[in-house]
Amino acid sequence: MNRYYDGPGLGMSALGQAADLLSPPPVTITVRPTGALIGAWWSLSTVSGLLSAYHGLKRNNGSLGWALAWFLMGSAFPVVVPGYAFYQGYTKPGVSKNRRRTRRRSAR
Repeated sequence: MNRYYDGPGLGMSALGQAADLLSPPPVTITVRPTGALIGAWWSLSTVSGLLSAYHGLKRNNGSLGWALAWFLMGSAFPVVVPGYAFYQGYTKPGVSKNRRRTRRRSAR
């Protein structure tokens, strides 16, 4: 090979180095929670999911589908969902409408 192409900027080993110099290295920030924090979150999430599942089971007359849905939502949002369950009236069945009572009577 010719020595002309082996110079500092023209050599085959220098191919692609200009593009590497233009882009800055990626910045990586890692935040690793401690084991105690993970354990506390897991405990809160599990208790919240179980409370929410029990509420969903009782509120919807023993429906396992609703219990599962309430468990998943209670586990994902451990403070919000149990608060909403207590707002609804914890384990009280939902109010169903009675069509006969809400129907208007005709004035005769």
